[in-house]
Amino acid sequence: MPEPQKRQIACKVRISDLINGTYVKKEGWTPNYIITKQGKHISRINLIGTVISKNESEQNHQSLTIDDGSGSISLRAFEKNEAINNTEVGDVIVVIGRPREYSSEKYIVPEIIKKINNNKWINVRKAELEIENLKIAKLPAREEKVIIENIDNELEEQTKKTTNNPKIIYETVKKLDSGQGVDIDDIIKKTGIKEADDIIKKFLREGEMFEISPGKIKILE
Repeated sequence: MPEPQKRQIACKVRISDLINGTYVKKEGWTPNYIITKQGKHISRINLIGTVISKNESEQNHQSLTIDDGSGSISLRAFEKNEAINNTEVGDVIVVIGRPREYSSEKYIVPEIIKKINNNKWINVRKAELEIENLKIAKLPAREEKVIIENIDNELEEQTKKTTNNPKIIYETVKKLDSGQGVDIDDIIKKTGIKEADDIIKKFLREGEMFEISPGKIKILE
């Protein structure tokens, strides 16, 4: 079995960077990506935006549309997604996901969707991206570093609180495995995650884990 690619870093981008970029399809395990006009290759994204519409009538997927002030893009989940169910128009959310394209329309398959209580995070993200793109430090270097670290820490904490976070499952398997694999029941009990079984099945389908014996799994490294 081919060795899977390492999980890509979620790049902080504007929606307009995705919309105006060029989508590139790759073969095999190499992830598809978008090349922005600035030359950045993006296969995994980190966006903050406001939900402007929600469509619950799609036959084969759930969808909603977000806007970050630079443009709008749809999120499409092809498996049941409680986070989308619990999201309403007007909510500000952070999204971790993968860009995709169908019939020349770009969209995002979300991995994590988390509500943000303070709408000012949208403006903070805009300022952060301006600093990054223009390469101009408008704040003293130390102060800028602290602000960006605080942003990252806040979003990381919110992500950790997501009840069906696949990262928690992945890290738990890695921690508990002494070489002989880990019982699925032990993972479910240890994490207490409601949808742990579904997350594990998805890892197995994607080839990031394999079942070494009935009911016992390992990470494919």
